[in-house]
Amino acid sequence: MKIIKQTKLGYPTIEGITLIEIYIERLKQILGRILNYFHIPGFVKPTKIFDDLTKTRLEVKLSGFFTIISVDGRDYYFRRLSGKFDGTGMIYGCDDHPTL
Repeated sequence: MKIIKQTKLGYPTIEGITLIEIYIERLKQILGRILNYFHIPGFVKPTKIFDDLTKTRLEVKLSGFFTIISVDGRDYYFRRLSGKFDGTGMIYGCDDHPTL
């Protein structure tokens, strides 16, 4: 495999995008990397997603202490403020989980 060194910045793949929009997106990426470096947790909105291709049901819920990610009924708990993984759980026979 031959590795080709990139000598200058790439060009946008979407026609009509301005240079300012490119710089704004790059600034967002740099800010995100800085936040990751300092281990600052990200924000997630509650949502429900059903993937028709894999028939997988994904749900993101928020409680006072946890962000809960459910995949096909299996719950994964993350501490709300730190983002640290806390454990797993499952509620049998119930589609809607009570808020913790």
